[in-house]
Amino acid sequence: MVAIDAEQKRPAADTELAPAKKARGEAFDAAACFKKGLFDGVDKLSEEFATSQPYHHCHIAPFCDEELLQGVRNEMIEKLHFTQKETDIFKYHQSGDLANLDGLPEEEKRQLPNLQKLRDAIYSQEFRDFVSRVTGCGPLSGSRTDMSTNRYKQRDHLLLHDDVIGDRRVSYIIYLPDPEINDGKGWEPKDGGHLELYPRESENSWAPAVSPTKRIPIRWNQIVFFTVLPGESHHSVEEVAGAGRERLSIQGWFHFPQPGEPGYEHDQMKRLWTNGAVSTLSQIEAKRQRAAGCSGDKYTEYPTPVDDTTTLTEDDRGLLAKYLNPDYLDAKIMGQIAEKFAEDSNIQLGEFLNKATAEVLQSGLRDIDSHDGMCGTDIPPHGTGERGRWHAFGSPVIRRFMRLDGPDMANAAEGLLAALRDDLFASGAYARWLSTITTLTIAARRGMVRRFRSGLDYTLGTPDGSKTTTLDAVLSFVGSPAEWADGAVGGYQCYVDGGDEDDEASNDGSVYRRTEEDGILLTVPAAWNTLNVVMREPGVVKFVKYVSASAPGSRWDVAFEYQVPADDE
Repeated sequence: MVAIDAEQKRPAADTELAPAKKARGEAFDAAACFKKGLFDGVDKLSEEFATSQPYHHCHIAPFCDEELLQGVRNEMIEKLHFTQKETDIFKYHQSGDLANLDGLPEEEKRQLPNLQKLRDAIYSQEFRDFVSRVTGCGPLSGSRTDMSTNRYKQRDHLLLHDDVIGDRRVSYIIYLPDPEINDGKGWEPKDGGHLELYPRESENSWAPAVSPTKRIPIRWNQIVFFTVLPGESHHSVEEVAGAGRERLSIQGWFHFPQPGEPGYEHDQMKRLWTNGAVSTLSQIEAKRQRAAGCSGDKYTEYPTPVDDTTTLTEDDRGLLAKYLNPDYLDAKIMGQIAEKFAEDSNIQLGEFLNKATAEVLQSGLRDIDSHDGMCGTDIPPHGTGERGRWHAFGSPVIRRFMRLDGPDMANAAEGLLAALRDDLFASGAYARWLSTITTLTIAARRGMVRRFRSGLDYTLGTPDGSKTTTLDAVLSFVGSPAEWADGAVGGYQCYVDGGDEDDEASNDGSVYRRTEEDGILLTVPAAWNTLNVVMREPGVVKFVKYVSASAPGSRWDVAFEYQVPADDE
C-alpha cells in the first residue's frame, strides 16, 4: 500500500508557488486522457451550465478515457491506503492529498502511474481552459493541485456545506463506482450516495433551504463541477445505503491563480461579492446564522429562580407522579442521584417515565415510523413526516430535524409528547425536581419536541454564544435500543470542547468539529425512555450525530435547556 502523507502541507494561498511541471505543458498530451471530442462541446455545456438549477453546475459522462480511468480505479483500490474519518458533519474513508504524489519515493510513484496521469491531465492548461470556458469563472491555477480520493461505504455521508475555504474557485467530483455493479446496470437510486444540491432559502437570505432540489446520481466515468460561491454552493453527499456498495470518487478543487501565474489579481476574491470581501461578509453571515439559528427559542424566565433549597410541594409531586417513574420521586434515590451528579456533572436515568406513559409512546411512535417507512432499510425522501403539527426545522447549515408545534394532536403519542413538553418540562415542579437532583439554581427554560428521521436528520456542533452554564435535560425514545448502543447508526448526543470562541467558522456557518479522543467530553447513545442530564459549561458544544437510514427508526426526544445564573456556577 502507498501511504500518501495527508499532513504534508501545501504552500499557503498567498505564497509564491513553483510553476506547473513541464509534464503538464506541451510535452504532455492532456487531450488524449479525456473522451474524444470533449473539448469540442464547450458551447453546449456552457449553455447548460448557465441555465442549471438550483445553482450553476455541470455533469458530464463519460468524460475520461476508459482505459485510463479503469487504471485509476485499480490503483485506488489496490495501492492506496484509506483512513476512516468521522466528525459531526461527515463519515467516510479518505486517502492523503494527491498533490503530494510528487513527493513520494520513486518506487512508490511507479505504483501509481494512472493516478499521476489523471491528476496532471485535470490540472493541465487544456482542461483548466475547458472548465473556465464552461463556467465563465476566469483563469484557474495550474500550480496548486488539490485533490484526494474518497471511499463512501455503507452509512458513510457528508452533510451540507458550501466548500468555501481559502481561494477555492471550482469544485469537482469524479465518480469511479464499480462499473459491473448490479450486473452492469450501474448504481441504483436506492443505494444512496447522490450529490444533493440546495437552493437558497430565499433571494434575501444566504441560508440554504431545508431540503435539496437537485439530486445527481452516481455514474461511472462522470465528472460534476460547480463554482464555489459563498451562500450558494451548498451541497451534501447522501448516505450510502446499499449493503456492500462503495461510492468511490476523487474530490478536488481548482483555485484562483496564485502569485506569479497568468490572471492573478491581488483582490481577486472580491469577485465573489459585489460589496466586500468574502472572508468578511460570509463570516458575518455565518455568525448571524449561528447566533439566531443554533440557540433556538428565547428563554422563558421563572418568576423567581428555583434552587435546591426549594422543597417539592404536594401539588408538585402530584404533577410529577402523573408522568415519572415513582422511583425518581423517592427521597433516598433522589439523594443518590444528586451525589452521582455532583461527581460527574451528568447522569442518565433509564425508565424515566412511568410504565403507563411509556407504553402509549412506544406503540404510537412505532406506528408513525412504520407509516413513514423508517424501518432500517431505504433512505426516505425529503419531506417525509412533514404533516400536521410537524415541520422540518433548519437551517441545514447547522441542523435538520422535525419539530412538533402546538398542543392539539390526532395521534395519542404525539399528544403525549406535547404534554411532556408543556405540562412537565416547562413546569415549576419539574424545575424544582431538577434543582433537587443537581443542586443547581435554575433561572429560565426553553425546549422543544424533536424527531430525528433515519436517513435525514442531525445537528452540528455549533457554538451558541452562551456565557453561563446551561443544564441540558433530554428525554430520548428509540425503538430496539440495543441497535443504537454502539453508535454505529448515529443518533447519539455528543459533547465536545468547542475551542476558542473567536475561532473562525467555515463560511457556510458550520463548524468542522474535531472529534479526537481529547476533544470528546461525553457521548451518550440514544436509548428508550432515558433522561440525559448534563451540566454544560460555556465553550462546550453539543450535537446529535446524523441518524443513519439503517437505524431501526427515528430518534424522538423532548429536549430542554435550563439557564443557570452566573453566581451559581
